Amino acid sequence: LQSSSSLMSRGFSTIYKTKEGGKRFAELIHHVSQVDDEMRIRFTSPHPKDFPDELLKVIKSHDNVCNHIHLPAQSGSTTILQKMRRGYTRESYLELVDKIRETIPGVTLSSDFIVGFCGETEEDHE
Repeated sequence: LQSSSSLMSRGFSTIYKTKEGGKRFAELIHHVSQVDDEMRIRFTSPHPKDFPDELLKVIKSHDNVCNHIHLPAQSGSTTILQKMRRGYTRESYLELVDKIRETIPGVTLSSDFIVGFCGETEEDHE
């Protein structure tokens, strides 16, 4: 497994400090997938920033890692995402979805959304 210089998906940011040392999530999934070829591996609800190319390649390259990704969107409005301090825009989220579909053919995606966030308008839903 090659390490990646990018710790997050392109177009995403975080307000948290990067920790030194340890393993990246992609490395963990890679190692767990090698424990037993018949063991199915599924994970859920990571922040969209946590999908660097390295993780997508691990999912694609291991048959026992499920080709299903739960990718929380929280909102389809960049304005509301900024108010939520999510660290990404609507456009960067959609680019990530395109990248996932390009990298992992046949992938299934699910999501969750928050409706009625403070100050949200009807236009934010369009």
